[in-house]
Amino acid sequence: MNKGINLALIIIFNLVPIFGVAFYNWQPFEAFWFFWVETLVIAIFNTIRIVFSQGQPATAVNTQRPLVYHINKGIKYLFIRIAIFFFYAIFIIVFVGFVANTSKDKGTVLGTILLQNQFFNVGLLISFSSQCYYLITGFLKNGSYLTASPDEYAAIFDGRQLVIHVAIVLGALGSMFLTKQTALGNYGNIFIISLLCICKCFFDIADSNTTGYKTAAE
Repeated sequence: MNKGINLALIIIFNLVPIFGVAFYNWQPFEAFWFFWVETLVIAIFNTIRIVFSQGQPATAVNTQRPLVYHINKGIKYLFIRIAIFFFYAIFIIVFVGFVANTSKDKGTVLGTILLQNQFFNVGLLISFSSQCYYLITGFLKNGSYLTASPDEYAAIFDGRQLVIHVAIVLGALGSMFLTKQTALGNYGNIFIISLLCICKCFFDIADSNTTGYKTAAE
């Protein structure tokens, strides 16, 4: 896979929330929800990888062998990831979307969830397109599916989720203690979202360099 394209996609995707808060009046909810929905998109593509991974020895690849489809394993993985998604979605919607939301118009939260936020939808389109690119070029076209094991993509928790959790905590604390009741108070949302994007961007770039973008591009 082209490293230049990978790097460009990582940076562009992680810049979406920053542009959102700068030009489209995004609150922290939109950024956190944006990255959380990304985990669901990734889970869908990982399910495809699990189903088609053949697990053949790298030294004895047999392209003539009939394909084995791990459908049950894929469905089980997707079901668990969807359950985790909705479990944390409740927290993000209630506490970040409504309780901690500084916007007077709380209806924007519901509008974003119902995909009525056009810039949010553009960001999701970038995510979906990127995952299609990674799946085709880095899994199917180059034959990686022949040697890949279904278990490589079946992790219930990954580093990205940890990064998002840490960024939420640090961003919330930073906004509360560093910007509240100061001259920088109006920049609290920018601080939270920028911190989240920077942390995640560095993680994705580092992961792409160490694992061939297996995890970050999943």
